[in-house]
Amino acid sequence: MRKETKSRNKIDSKKLAPPNYLIICEGKQTEPNYFEGLKRRLNQRYEDRINIVPYIKVKGTGMNTESLVKYAQKIVNQSYKMYGQVWVVFDKDEYSDEQFNNAIKLNEYNSAWSNPNFEVWILSHFKKLNKSMTKDETLKQVTKEFSKVGLGEYKKNDKELFTKISGEGKMERAIKNCEEVYELMKDQTPASSNPTTTVFMLVNDLKEYMK
Repeated sequence: MRKETKSRNKIDSKKLAPPNYLIICEGKQTEPNYFEGLKRRLNQRYEDRINIVPYIKVKGTGMNTESLVKYAQKIVNQSYKMYGQVWVVFDKDEYSDEQFNNAIKLNEYNSAWSNPNFEVWILSHFKKLNKSMTKDETLKQVTKEFSKVGLGEYKKNDKELFTKISGEGKMERAIKNCEEVYELMKDQTPASSNPTTTVFMLVNDLKEYMK
């Protein structure tokens, strides 16, 4: 059985100060670049009303999943800030099925996992995925979609990634696409759920502040 995320209380979220978010990423480029872009969008939108936008700390680590959770715990324990939302972002990649499933099951924080990789989330901005893919196939598909819409070459170190893929309702489309696939796969283990990502849960949570 999958572990449910620890979401904010939607009823009171508009009345209370937003929680602080800690987003710890396994990758050092694509994932942190994306979330840093999302963070910039929020800060730009509410630069004169900082009290209604959540503080977001994003860290790209290059660590494996077990070390990732320990690192998140270290930051939570040592930080002067209270983090109401802690998310660990990681991929299936080369992990065995058992390692991947256990990483999600045993993670005491929210898991934004992707199978096979984060590019599943990126691809979902362009289309709904309906067949299993390897990580190399998702990379090729993202490159193809970028070329098709004139976004140039897809690069994992692109700091403008969020801006490039999130315009014209694409974020909402990605959330919807990923949610539908997640529901179709809900009776399977995360390791068997390909192509699936729960990144949409984190982004959907933060999307509220973009309205």
